[in-house]
Amino acid sequence: MLPSLIKSLEQRSALMQQMIQRLDVDLEASATVALGTQLSRAARTCAYCRSVAACQTWFAGGARGDAYRQFCPNAARFDSLPHKSKAA
Repeated sequence: MLPSLIKSLEQRSALMQQMIQRLDVDLEASATVALGTQLSRAARTCAYCRSVAACQTWFAGGARGDAYRQFCPNAARFDSLPHKSKAA
């Protein structure tokens, strides 16, 4: 049971990292928002996410557009965090 739990958490963590990269979230700037609590909440939400299959399918299909907003419980949070493309 523990190995499957660890594998699940690793998988969800990897998906969160992919989402952060795809959305161009500025992690350094985001860590200062509300003392980093927004990133912490995002990580916790990803750890318990029930949309893993939809997330994987979206990435497998090229992660185009903003369809993530339809399945990602962190969509609004990711959208509200600082983004690299907007930080300059």
